[in-house]
Amino acid sequence: MDKIADTAVELAQLRESADDILRRAWSPQAFRRLLDGPGPAFDWGLWQTITGLGWPSVLVSEANGGGGVGLRELCVFAESAGAAAAPLPLAPTAAACWCEDRCADGISLVLPESAELSANGVSGVWPVVAFGAVATRLLVCAGAGDRTVLGVVDPTGAGVTYQAVTPLDHNPAARITLQNAPIDVIATGQSAELRHHGAITRARVAQVAELVGIASAANESAVEYAKQRTAFGHPIGAFQAIKHRLVDQRCAIEVGRALVNRAADACQQAHPDATALTSLAAYWGIDAVRAIPEGATQVFGGIAYTWEHDAHVHLRRAASAAATLGPRAYHRDVVARWLSDRHPSPNNAADNEGRGV
Repeated sequence: MDKIADTAVELAQLRESADDILRRAWSPQAFRRLLDGPGPAFDWGLWQTITGLGWPSVLVSEANGGGGVGLRELCVFAESAGAAAAPLPLAPTAAACWCEDRCADGISLVLPESAELSANGVSGVWPVVAFGAVATRLLVCAGAGDRTVLGVVDPTGAGVTYQAVTPLDHNPAARITLQNAPIDVIATGQSAELRHHGAITRARVAQVAELVGIASAANESAVEYAKQRTAFGHPIGAFQAIKHRLVDQRCAIEVGRALVNRAADACQQAHPDATALTSLAAYWGIDAVRAIPEGATQVFGGIAYTWEHDAHVHLRRAASAAATLGPRAYHRDVVARWLSDRHPSPNNAADNEGRGV
């Protein structure tokens, strides 16, 4: 118990430090200025600051110059970035750095679906890749079975084409097409599959943590507004409809944070349930946490629909962050199969026994 308490204290202190750094370096107002600009909502200066602090390299081993810490620490940074409305490709880059055990020197992205492998290179299409237009390294898994390879594709190299995509939060997303692109292989066979899968799960867990941070900032802002805004002589937070909404949203945030921690520990320990727990966190993020900035917008009322208000900033970022987690139906099916295997129904057990299963 003492060790758990010490870990909780250390993570809380880490979060305070991360929040302080981002308060000095960024704000929702800075993000809104990017939305007003002609280009995508991305700030290289902010990314270089975060890279200099070693946040994208926290999962890299100390022997290779990284932080050598666990996924929970990365999730603390990701949640803090979400709360500050900082447009950072932290989750995918940290996962890619873990995959290569190599410190970040730019923006690395792990492309989720496998590509086709031929003697001439790798081919595939990824319709929307968040921060894809500013990536400096692409990690691609291609082939199947013993012929599986995991490697690095140079985004500026031959066979790679980009088409700009503008998501709701205006991050520099892109449609990426590989056509016989050269690949620098770093792993093959089962090792390639495991490393690729491990990177994807880590990126998703950290992305849910960022979504929790976004939702938490939106809800806290709504709580403060509900204390100050009055109607019929009382703060609107005193009315049941508002009070219950804010409490329910806070509960959803705390559940999301707990699911992130559980999934992070499972990934760190290579637990057999890591994939299912990651999908459970992702499903909750898409289904419950994603809706919190929308609920906060309703608490604010008409003022939330003005450009000058921060409510739409949280809403935009939550929608785009949730979209990177993959299809809701996919995670629901993964969780449903996992729960069914853990707790088979008596009817199914009887049917299986009758069939000699």
